[in-house]
Amino acid sequence: MSMAKDLKILIIGFGSIGQRHYKNLKKLGYKNLAVFDINKKIISNIKSQTSNLNTNTLQEFRIVFICTPNNLHIKHALPAAKAGCHLFIEKPLSHNLTGINKLSSICQQKKLITMVACNLRFHPSLQFIKKYLEKNKLGKIYKISHEFGYYLPYWRSGTDYTKNYAVKKLKGGGIILDDIHEFDLLFWLNNFKPAKQAKFIYDKISKLRIETEDICLASFKFENNILGSVKCDYLQQSYCRTCKIVGEKGNLEWNWQDNIVWLKTKNQNKKIFQVKNWDVNQMYIDEVKYFMACVKNNVTTFNNIKRSKQVLKHCVRRK
Repeated sequence: MSMAKDLKILIIGFGSIGQRHYKNLKKLGYKNLAVFDINKKIISNIKSQTSNLNTNTLQEFRIVFICTPNNLHIKHALPAAKAGCHLFIEKPLSHNLTGINKLSSICQQKKLITMVACNLRFHPSLQFIKKYLEKNKLGKIYKISHEFGYYLPYWRSGTDYTKNYAVKKLKGGGIILDDIHEFDLLFWLNNFKPAKQAKFIYDKISKLRIETEDICLASFKFENNILGSVKCDYLQQSYCRTCKIVGEKGNLEWNWQDNIVWLKTKNQNKKIFQVKNWDVNQMYIDEVKYFMACVKNNVTTFNNIKRSKQVLKHCVRRK
């Protein structure tokens, strides 16, 4: 067994995403795993547990996965960073900007590898689109648009949506932060060019029993004059996730259900990429493999704290 597979790893927060990472790490051969959660019932069957998160305890670990509600991410990341742990932080980085610069400074001082989750960047169709744009095959890009929508009560089958952190303002809920994926993809596909203008229109318009916004329309004008937009909501009865890019040589279009990338021009609709028999969990596995390789090789990830903050600052300021 390589030294990397012997690393002591702690997962803080054992909800659905914490459990997914735990299973995937096990599948990848990492056996030295421990968990922490304030809800002792959900970790009762886990052999290796940590009872507290003080500095001495955290120093036992090399890597910490932070999978708690949004408002607790920085609270848990700070002591882990002070203890010298590399950090994998679930999206979004936080529910506001408080403490992020302090965390970034500690990580930089201790030369820690950090990554904020961005599993959709590991989706094969979106990776194809990214490479297609990098090869300039679409010519000048004019507009990049993303949309996501799904009725909140359908998100996690068998659970009461009103118990989800998403419904609480103080916990960093709401569709904007819940769907930071699409904002991340927008900036990623545009090579993280700075946004000169950003405008968010959002509200709570449904009868959902939530304190947070359930719909948002956001628009951006970037430094390279590309326009970007994100539409997201907790409302659509049919799952919707799409990407459309308008360029001088045609449009690229993709949606989650078909997993086909289309090149559309005046005279043709051409299928240029398709994913068949694809396992959704694979992008989470690839994401973790990428992070662990960066830790092993001491390489900065492509979504470290500084990079993630570039997107988050728009989503929490909501100009």
